[in-house]
Amino acid sequence: MVTVDETGKSTFFFRHTTDGPVFLVGDFCQWQQDHLPMRRISPHEWMLMLRLPPGTYEFRYLAGDQWFTDYAAFGVNANRFREFNSVLRIPKVRAAVREPVRARRPQAGRMAASA
Repeated sequence: MVTVDETGKSTFFFRHTTDGPVFLVGDFCQWQQDHLPMRRISPHEWMLMLRLPPGTYEFRYLAGDQWFTDYAAFGVNANRFREFNSVLRIPKVRAAVREPVRARRPQAGRMAASA
């Protein structure tokens, strides 16, 4: 499973009985098989957070010598091995712009009360 938050940060979750290691592999890392190791967060669950530029990407999970497709992602595309790659879509996000703080000027003719 993969989620994308409002800032564009992706969080990948992989659940399987493998002892690991588990890697996230995709076109965003030129399909390098040992580039993005996932962190074990429970006996059978792995996680990785990643920030990617806006766009559409393909990925798979690699556990041992087995490839896994994330069917809960944003879709799947057939690959040249007659299997499926998972699809990840990162939307364009606008940076938060803070409104300038304006100092309030005292109104004319009003004086502060003194004690």
